[in-house]
Amino acid sequence: MEKLFKGAVWSFGIAFVVAVVLGFMAVTHTGFAIVNDGDRGIMKTGTKYDMKAVKPGYHFFVPIYQTMDIKTIRPILINYSKSESEKQDTELLQYEKPLKGLDKKGIPVGLALSIEVRPNAEKLPLMYREDGDFENSFYKKVLQVNREAVQSTISKFSVDTIMDHRAEVEKILTGLLTSSYSKNPYFTLVGINLKDILVPEKITQKMLDVQVAKQDALKSQELIKKAENEAKAEAAKAKGIADRNRIEAQGKADAILMQATATAKANKLVQKSLTKELIDYKTKMLWNGVLPKVTGSNGMIIDIGQVTK
Repeated sequence: MEKLFKGAVWSFGIAFVVAVVLGFMAVTHTGFAIVNDGDRGIMKTGTKYDMKAVKPGYHFFVPIYQTMDIKTIRPILINYSKSESEKQDTELLQYEKPLKGLDKKGIPVGLALSIEVRPNAEKLPLMYREDGDFENSFYKKVLQVNREAVQSTISKFSVDTIMDHRAEVEKILTGLLTSSYSKNPYFTLVGINLKDILVPEKITQKMLDVQVAKQDALKSQELIKKAENEAKAEAAKAKGIADRNRIEAQGKADAILMQATATAKANKLVQKSLTKELIDYKTKMLWNGVLPKVTGSNGMIIDIGQVTK
């Protein structure tokens, strides 16, 4: 009975010690780790990294001799922003100042943008072995790559015209980053979004002044064009009235000429038709047979008919 009691106490003691150890391991994450979905564990045994990433699940390891670092393999967004650069970073969102570069004339120009990358799960152990930890590798393989691509892109433009070539800036930057990340075994490029192009304040004011001048010139051209169109319209209207008057006058003149021509022709025909015989005939046809009476100078009335008899 005594032996049985001692055995139970011993078993309870061992169980208690195991429970305490497991509890301590769970709280301190020493010798015990939970890898969640979307994460991977990088195990280091002694002084060497295991070349196989630890997948999601519950994992035990030997404290001190073994260590495990757990990192996400979900996309990480780097937000290069002037107004948000002081915000606190999170695991999946990092805030940085806008990236800068020198244009063709050596004038600094900045780009506000966001770049999203995803760690390659299977390459995490190799990345740790090469760079020591995630932060060092992220700086060299992501932040530095982004900075170089932006600097190279800006150098292809002039500060005076870069604002007018936003689409081309984004196209060149996308091409450079795509090429760089295609050679990067540790991170994959997910997306790029160019938000703003930042130039020195004096240059911005100068560009605004030029833009205002262009708008004023455009308005002047529009006013001149409008005046020209109105003048052309008035000229066309005047020409139309003049043409109409000319046509009407010409029509009246032509009508008068035609009438005169017709009258002349008629008179000519009448004149030609008035022969001596026709006149005698017409006279006889119109005479009523009574001879006229003529009054002489002394007031005496002479009857022609009586004289002829």
